[in-house]
Amino acid sequence: MPRFQYRALSPTGEIVAGELDGPDSAAIIERLHDQALMPIDAVEERVLKRPALGRRLYAGRSLRPGGLALLTQQLSRLLKAGLPLDRALEILASLAADKRSGAAVRGALERVRDGAGLAESLAAQPNAFPPAYVSMVRAGEEGGALPPVLARLADFLARSEANRQKIASALIYPAILVVVAALSVALVLTVVLPQFAPLFEQAGARLPTSTRIVMTLGDGLREAWWMVLLAIAAAGLAGRQLLQRPAIANGRDRLVLALPLAGDLARKFEIARFARTLGVLLSNGVPAPRALALSGATIGNRVIAHTVETVATRFKEGEGLSAPLSRTGQFPRLSIQLIHIGEETGRLDEMLAEIAEIYDEEVERAVQRLIALLVPAITIAMGAIIALIIVAVMTAMISINDLAL
Repeated sequence: MPRFQYRALSPTGEIVAGELDGPDSAAIIERLHDQALMPIDAVEERVLKRPALGRRLYAGRSLRPGGLALLTQQLSRLLKAGLPLDRALEILASLAADKRSGAAVRGALERVRDGAGLAESLAAQPNAFPPAYVSMVRAGEEGGALPPVLARLADFLARSEANRQKIASALIYPAILVVVAALSVALVLTVVLPQFAPLFEQAGARLPTSTRIVMTLGDGLREAWWMVLLAIAAAGLAGRQLLQRPAIANGRDRLVLALPLAGDLARKFEIARFARTLGVLLSNGVPAPRALALSGATIGNRVIAHTVETVATRFKEGEGLSAPLSRTGQFPRLSIQLIHIGEETGRLDEMLAEIAEIYDEEVERAVQRLIALLVPAITIAMGAIIALIIVAVMTAMISINDLAL
């Protein structure tokens, strides 16, 4: 049974920490309630075991979605326990898992003690707290329902991060396979082929063109492998710089959407993220025009993001949401129909959540299908390259034998 590390508040307001065994964090939290403790968090031990190098790499960056979700959940529970906002932030700062989150919470705490609201304090640190996050917190403050809004926000962040992690995990095996394939080919070219070089030199015969090409590649890779790696790194850096130019980035995103399988996958992934963000913003009381602008800012594909910006402008002019979305050609018919139903029934936030669920599931299935095709393709490509190398060597061997006869 997994072991969880928990932190909670005692009836006297002191922080209590310890470890408990249980099937999941919900069971641990229930047991803490039975002990008259107010849970702050309950995290499985293996999740907490992050190498020191990893912690250093994350220091100085913006808050990770998983860390932001945990922080939000902790703040929600502390406020539900009746603690003042400044005391809750003070506790969070002392419980911070890394320097970056600790600094962010302490920065917010200083502004709160100076008389600022929570949303205003978070907005002063845009690198740590995204604008959509700040808007949802502001809506909760204005509506007098900050703890439940924070709870919904934490759930939203956790679900979004879980979906992203699923896709990233699914791509690990193909990435490993590509690396292994490249190393295998490099090993054949730099270690195996040179064993045949003395034999070919002693024969004194002119080698076939395919053999000479393969031998040249092997010699070049063996003697200048560092130049190859340097060229790859330079190309990667140059490509990154070029993709920062709006025109090139727009062309890349347009090309991605035009690809047969990857385009549909990328479109559904972005629409799911847009729909989930917009639905959470609307359900938390953020005004629709502001919610549309914030949701569009979370979209990674510039073509779809520009489409949402256009829709937001038409929405302000009174055209609604489903009609301008349908004219863009970027949103599938099902999403348009569900948004239209949501507008007619006054349940737009619920329909947007349904759209996000539908497309999250479709993206997950599409990734699995893509990987099912990608793994054999990589294996076949690696086999074909090795086969070509073997054929080149065998051709030379046959030529030498013909001369000997």
